[in-house]
Amino acid sequence: MSEFLSKLADGGKGPKKPSAPGAPKMPTRPGSAGPSKPSMPTKPGSSARPASPGAARPATPTGSGRSSMAPAGRKLAEGVKPRQSIHEGSGSSSGNPGRVRVALRVRPMNKEETETQAAYGVETEQETSKITLKRNQWDEDHFTFDAVFAEHASQQRVYEAVAEPIVESVLKGFNGTVMAYGQTGTGKTHTLGNLGLNDVSSQGIMLRSVAAIFDAAANDEEGTYTVTASYLQLYMETVQDLWDPKNQDINIQEDRATGEVLLEPKPMTHKLKDLQHFVGLMQEGEKHRTVANHKLNAHSSRSHAVLMVTVQRSDAPKDAVRATSSLSAPTLQRGKLLLVDLAGSERQKSTGASGQVLEESKFINLSLTSLGKCINCLVDPSQASHVPYRESKLTRLVKDSFGGTARTSLVVTVGPAVTYYNETSNTIKFGQRAIKIENSLRKRELIDYKGLCKQQQQQVDLLTAALENSELDKEEAQQNSAALQAMLDKESEIERKAAEEMEKLRKQIEEKQKEMEMEKHKHDLEMSSTKAGMAGQMEALQKQIEEQLEVAAQDRENLQEYEKKAMEAQEQAKEAEERAQNLQEKTSSLEDQKKSEAEKKSAEPVTVIKYVKEKDPQAVLREKKLENVLMILQRELIDLKGKIDDMEAKHKEELTTCHQSWQNRLIYELKTKDKQIEHLQKTVEGCKAALSNQQNVQTDKNTKLGRTFLDKVLGRKNMPAESQPTKWVRLSGMFNPVAESSPKWVEEVKADVCSSCSIFGSVEDVKVDTQNSKGLIYIQFGNQKTAHRAVIAIKGHLGDIQYEFLPETQWAECVQKLTLQRVQK
Repeated sequence: MSEFLSKLADGGKGPKKPSAPGAPKMPTRPGSAGPSKPSMPTKPGSSARPASPGAARPATPTGSGRSSMAPAGRKLAEGVKPRQSIHEGSGSSSGNPGRVRVALRVRPMNKEETETQAAYGVETEQETSKITLKRNQWDEDHFTFDAVFAEHASQQRVYEAVAEPIVESVLKGFNGTVMAYGQTGTGKTHTLGNLGLNDVSSQGIMLRSVAAIFDAAANDEEGTYTVTASYLQLYMETVQDLWDPKNQDINIQEDRATGEVLLEPKPMTHKLKDLQHFVGLMQEGEKHRTVANHKLNAHSSRSHAVLMVTVQRSDAPKDAVRATSSLSAPTLQRGKLLLVDLAGSERQKSTGASGQVLEESKFINLSLTSLGKCINCLVDPSQASHVPYRESKLTRLVKDSFGGTARTSLVVTVGPAVTYYNETSNTIKFGQRAIKIENSLRKRELIDYKGLCKQQQQQVDLLTAALENSELDKEEAQQNSAALQAMLDKESEIERKAAEEMEKLRKQIEEKQKEMEMEKHKHDLEMSSTKAGMAGQMEALQKQIEEQLEVAAQDRENLQEYEKKAMEAQEQAKEAEERAQNLQEKTSSLEDQKKSEAEKKSAEPVTVIKYVKEKDPQAVLREKKLENVLMILQRELIDLKGKIDDMEAKHKEELTTCHQSWQNRLIYELKTKDKQIEHLQKTVEGCKAALSNQQNVQTDKNTKLGRTFLDKVLGRKNMPAESQPTKWVRLSGMFNPVAESSPKWVEEVKADVCSSCSIFGSVEDVKVDTQNSKGLIYIQFGNQKTAHRAVIAIKGHLGDIQYEFLPETQWAECVQKLTLQRVQK
């Protein structure tokens, strides 16, 4: 069976070369997938495949997929590099819309693979549409597709990338095909035929495609749509109608003129009314589809399911008025959408099939082998002269999809586990060959003769009715002609009288115009005399203004002279004061001799002339403006003082809150320290009791605690399996998540843990779980010895904490959980 499936993946070629067992050789050309390189040699004692399904994997995934990793301690031989083969498909570089588009989808791990901790063998890069297929650490291949979907890709995204362009082409009159291919149990039926009755987001491509067709028909106001569908299954090389169980043997014929596939007797075809009608039909058809249970799939499809949806669009006018006004012949577009859910390829060794199920597997693999042969012939120019479509009914049904005139999209589905490496490799290489096929698209657009006949019949009916109405109108026109002539005579008489009245009005208007001209001439004369008088008055006013300006200039000069005299008087007064001071100084020295004379001089009055100057009005205005500005500044100052008071009050509140937070934290730390001291005391007492072999009832628990501590310190190997050290550790009771959980505090904790544990060895990663009430910290060390020494030291220093060594799978789950929490937050 394994040789049979290898032939299936290679399109039915002969046996492979001994140098690469299980890896089919593919034709090579520039930009296409080449043959796999042989594995590189390794050291004695190492193996190309991990020792167990739970072999260690890296802690953090690379890109958007996962990768497998050799167990700790295993090293490559010196000078030996891992084998890497890069297979570049056509990808999206080709601008030909007729090229077969191929997308790859990876299903999630199933229950059995999760329980056995199977290693990942497929690594996806959705951004670049690339995947990496790994047999082990030393052997890997790289492939490129049009689209790549990881384990948790949504059904909507798969539909938009794979089926939406095909549906749009079908609506324009082209044929289209969407096909799912892959190993049994990899999610082909889920991707294509899931009805999503309980979960709308899980609806498959079939339901979404029909919904898109109904939406397009509802939004098209000019066209009329007719949507029909048939549902078939190919069971053991027999075409059966799923909507008519009595029609169990349908023959396949070919129209020589058009190349279309014809089915005789014709399967039951339903005209689809709406989406609910289609869902009911699909539920009825799924009841008649053949399924079976084996090791790999509890609901394995035992037949290839084919849903044929025909979309017919006519642009004939919908109403009679538009039909008569339209001069062009209506056209009819007919596109066929083929949705093919292939049964999965199987190995009897993997499925454990027997009896009828084994016979069904033979027919399934036979039809898939024929499909692989046809694709291989289309890709290989040396075999393109003859493509064996007639070897299987499956290839005859999809003949137009590969090498024909239809636009095709292929979804290949694979499992993520390295356990099924050969099946996954064969499926990927099948898709890499199909991506090279280029179809010649052809639009199905014809003249709608039925619509044209209906349109012309409507035009004939309208013209006949118009002719009959014209004969009746002729008699009525003759009867009304006399009355019309009398009405015309009356109208002519009325026009003559109106002309006479218009002549009288014209003469009256001319007389009124002459009178208005005379009045205008008088008004002009009066205006001219008035302007002359106003000009004289303006000159007199101008002279008065000039005289007043001269007087004002004279007054300004007199004022300047008065100011000069006032300044001189002030200077004289200053000089007089200075002289008086000098005289007073002199008289003070001669007080005794000339007292009488000084009294006389001091008694003489001193006349000081002061000139009072009037304030300038502009200065008064400036003072008022300054007072207003001062008032505004005072108001702003009051507002600023109020704001400062508010900020001080707010600052005091924040300080109070901060003090309370620090007080709570200090109280919690003190309690934690007390617990640690108490635990250390118990540990010391237990160690003493264990060393002295004392076993009292009161100290039995302490003795057990001391023995456990001594076992860990001395590195004894009688510890339970779950306590065996690994390089991944989970610590609980390290902090209070209620009191501290800010991002800044988390970064400080990480830095403290790294600096504290680095003395024992390398620390690769630290994670802090602030959502768990136990205060969990996850640490990844460089190796298990470093982790063991660091945990012993932390336990001896802190005391009242709990620790646990984690396996790699549990560490990866915890890291993924913390990443999701951070993204949601």
